[in-house]
Order: sequence, then C-alpha cells, then structure tokens
Amino acid sequence: MVVGEDFTEPVGRTGVCRSMSRFRTPSLLVLLCTLSCGDESSSLPTGPADSTSDASGSLGATPHGDSPFGVQVGTHPGMEGSLYSVDTFPVSQIISAVAKDAIPAITDPPMVAAGQTGYLMADAVVFGVVIDGEARAYPHNVGWWHEIVNDQINGQAFSVTFCPLTGTGMVYDGGDADAEQRLTLGVSGLLYSTNLVMYDRRDGESLIPQIFSTTVSGPRKGETLSLMPVVETTWQMWRQLYPETLVMAPGPYDTRRYLVYPYNNYRVNHTEFLFPTDPSLGANPNPHISRYGFEERVLGLRIDGVTRAFAFAEMGSAQRVINDTVNGLGFLVAWDPDSRMAIPYSTTVDGRDLTFRLDTEAGVVPFGMRDEETGTLWDVKGQALTGELAGQRLTQLPAHNSMWFAWVSFWPATEIWQSP
Repeated sequence: MVVGEDFTEPVGRTGVCRSMSRFRTPSLLVLLCTLSCGDESSSLPTGPADSTSDASGSLGATPHGDSPFGVQVGTHPGMEGSLYSVDTFPVSQIISAVAKDAIPAITDPPMVAAGQTGYLMADAVVFGVVIDGEARAYPHNVGWWHEIVNDQINGQAFSVTFCPLTGTGMVYDGGDADAEQRLTLGVSGLLYSTNLVMYDRRDGESLIPQIFSTTVSGPRKGETLSLMPVVETTWQMWRQLYPETLVMAPGPYDTRRYLVYPYNNYRVNHTEFLFPTDPSLGANPNPHISRYGFEERVLGLRIDGVTRAFAFAEMGSAQRVINDTVNGLGFLVAWDPDSRMAIPYSTTVDGRDLTFRLDTEAGVVPFGMRDEETGTLWDVKGQALTGELAGQRLTQLPAHNSMWFAWVSFWPATEIWQSP
C-alpha cells in the first residue's frame, strides 16, 4: 500500500489548530483538528500525514495566499460567464484548506472478499466499479478519510475520487497500469466551491478540480480526465448485484475511524458551509437554483455538450425507469430509492433505439426492465436476460452523483429533469 508522500515540514498541532480558529463553531473546530492533525484525546490512531501542515495548507481556508503549486489562491465572489473553459476557470477562487497530501490518497490497496470486512453496515454507501467482469467496491467510509484511491484491475488503472464536502464520487481512467505514464492522483489540499481539487502525481503540479475534470493549471493545463462509469449504492445492494465482489480493506488507519463521519451533520444540514462557495450561490443564474435544498442529491450527466440533473427527490419514492433524450441521443435512468441507486444507460442497441418500462414482476433484483420494441427483459446491470436481445448489454454512461449546490456551481447552465 502506498500513501501520499509528505511534501511539508511537520509543525505542532497547536499551531495548526490555531489556524482553524476562524471557523464559527467549537464542534467544527474539533472535527477539523481531528481530520488534519489527529485528536490527542481520541483513542483512534492518527494517519501518516496527520501531523503535517504549513501556514498555507492549514485548515484556515487561507485567502489570497500562495499554494505549494505555484498558483495564487484566494476568494473572489462573483461569476463571469455561464460555463467555464480552461482559460476562464477562476483559478484565483481556489482556496487552501489543508496541506498537500495531509489527506493521504491510497494506491493499489489490498482487496478482500465481501464477507471479510467488519467496518461496513448493510446501508453503508459504496462506489462500485466493474472491469472485465471483476467487481470491486470502494466504500464512502474510506472516501471520508482518503478522498482518492488509485487502483487497477487486469492492467486497467483508474482513480476513484470522492469529495465528502460535495458528495461527488467520480472514477477516472488511469490508462495502462504497467505504463510509466499511468495516471495517479493525489489530494492537493485545495478546494474550489468546497469541491476537491486533485493534483496529477506524474508531475506533482497540475491541478484538476474534481467536478470540472480538466486540468486548470500546471504543465498539463487543458488535459481532461476520462470519466468512467460507476455505480453508487448501498453495500447490501451491491453485494446482491455482485455476490463475488471484492471490497477495499480498511487502512492505514484503525478500522474504528472508518465508522465515524468526520463532518458531523454536514451532509444533511447546510445552514453553514464549512468553506466558502465560489462563485456565490446567490449570484447563480440557474432558474432552478432554489428548487432543491443545497444538500439534495442529484445524478448529473454531461451528454453531447448538455448538462442535466436528476434530483433524487424529483425521481421520487418508487422504483422507476426514466426514458429521456439529449439532442436526439436516447438514454434511461434506472432508479431504486431504497438503495439510493441511479444508473444511466444508453438506450441504443445495435443501432436500434429502445424505450424501456419498469417490470417488477419478473423476479429480478431490485427490478427488471423491458424494452417496448422487443419485449426483452433486462436487469439493472444492463444485461438482457430473456427475449430477442438476450445476451446483449446496455452501455452505462459515465456520470456521477452530487449535492445540488456543487453540481449547479460548476454547471450553472444545467437543465433539470422534472417528473411528469
């Protein structure tokens, strides 16, 4: 197992925690000190990077400061334009939160069988990845504390990235795992609109805001990471879909740490953000900005230059199959509210456009789907089980879930799907 290298000189915990004093609540101060420095009163051991920070990388959200990446960081409210490009991305609005690699990414972690981990409850949420028929699960519990896992399956490298502050889990193609230029990502310690800013370990400098997915500064400026499909659902549901799945083993922290969410009730209470949101949400031009609570979960898709959000609340409390199109391209969203699972698929099979409906009587977990054109039965893994097209597979679209405020901050021109 390889954890993030230390790029900073160690400093005392007192100095780091003092730099956090600008946060409003004592409970938040304790949480952030624990995350960055380790809580000396806790029985949980700290990780290898817990005691490292510096003046520019402390959890004080340093405004207008220098970062170790050679870019000016700060806070500048406001928004220019409706969508960003590489040249117009507001790099000056990136803020410093923690030291580079203070949150240690993990590379090539050990994997264990589904029954060999004791730190996952049935309703725990995981990111599921399937490559060449091999299924692996990467729990939110791990993402809370590490944010990036660089891994590989059968020579295919990929990076599972998770920002706990925006609820965004995104998987990127890392190329050939044996190649010298295999992509691996690290946690820069910087944020844009509270979203994780990653850095490319191939040069140690290039910065990539996670949701934007394109390098905005450094030697690789302008390069866009290739998004891969991912399934976000409960551990129980993932195991039902893929009984032979492997799951990431906990580490390097004590297992008990992975049972604790480090940001108190942040996921459900946005009366205050932990860090500034840039640009100001009040200035966001999206006409639907107030339709959902900021913490509302949405499935976000980018198709043919169009961004569209499917709010979990809008999709409702019942299972459903949603047929939709963007610029004539058909796709569906399979929605299971109990497991909080929304999976998008292209509805084009062998050049034929299909329309799908829900089938809850076929005995398929969690439900089946039938296409109207051939009557073929499909499961939510995109497999055709019986009928004319048996043996075919739907193509899962690269997409990701997000808190509404984060999605609309990066894609203010986003469209929303509304239930009929």
